Amino acid sequence: MMKAISYMTPLERKTTLNDWAMSVLADPITKLPAYLNSFSLVEGVVDARVQLKHTFGYTDWKIGQDIFETWETDGVGYKGRVDEYKKEIENDRPIYDHFKITGDVLDVGGLAGTVREFLPQNTRYISMDPFIDAITKIPKSKIEAYKCLSEVFNFIGAVAEFIPFQAETFDWVHMRSMLDHVQVPDLAIKEACRVLKPNGSILIGLHVEGGKSGRKPPLILMKDFIKWVFELVGFDKYKDRHTWHPTYNKLLKLISDNGFTIADSYWQPHWKDQVVYVLAHKV
Repeated sequence: MMKAISYMTPLERKTTLNDWAMSVLADPITKLPAYLNSFSLVEGVVDARVQLKHTFGYTDWKIGQDIFETWETDGVGYKGRVDEYKKEIENDRPIYDHFKITGDVLDVGGLAGTVREFLPQNTRYISMDPFIDAITKIPKSKIEAYKCLSEVFNFIGAVAEFIPFQAETFDWVHMRSMLDHVQVPDLAIKEACRVLKPNGSILIGLHVEGGKSGRKPPLILMKDFIKWVFELVGFDKYKDRHTWHPTYNKLLKLISDNGFTIADSYWQPHWKDQVVYVLAHKV
């Protein structure tokens, strides 16, 4: 097991990547093998982020990203309580009882790597996220709830559309609650396909429009309309900051259009047919 450290204190290592992770680095643009000195470091974190600043949707993405980072740092929605995070763990556990993730894993949009709570100890794991401070700004209550947060792991700053790793490196790519935050979903899935080994697997967890039925209840439609009216008059406190709102069928089409064959779908029990986890294999 890796040596335990506190992520609320300055990082003691030169970088947050171990020798294996550094050996599979690639330039996020050219995809050619790269070395640690090819990137800048931010408090020990390799910064491989490629920002699409002049691309349609960037401004909305950046506003949403800033809000999300504040939400994550402050523990909004969990009231900063340990028991709330523990409930999250138990709500997520059935997913990883259903899907057994092993081998070399890339967690895209993985923040502080909480999925490690459900992975075997011998898993080679890397989390990548555009939130470069994700491992230094974890709420203390979250660290207390998740045992895995006391263990060192590989982390790199990067965006899903430009993955900074070499082709055919990973057995699994994990994407939980992040695909509706990216600028270009197609490119994110294509990149996941590129870095997977032959017959590798992707697991995508997402809240989908209309849930399992594909149809929104009248009450939800009414709430959406009210929010739209508020936005129209300039009151954007409740504006939806997600970048993409797929139905279940549209999510499946996105995955199958970009190099995968669908293998399984699992509806997370806690969210009552609103959140689905889709397993797909690289063609």
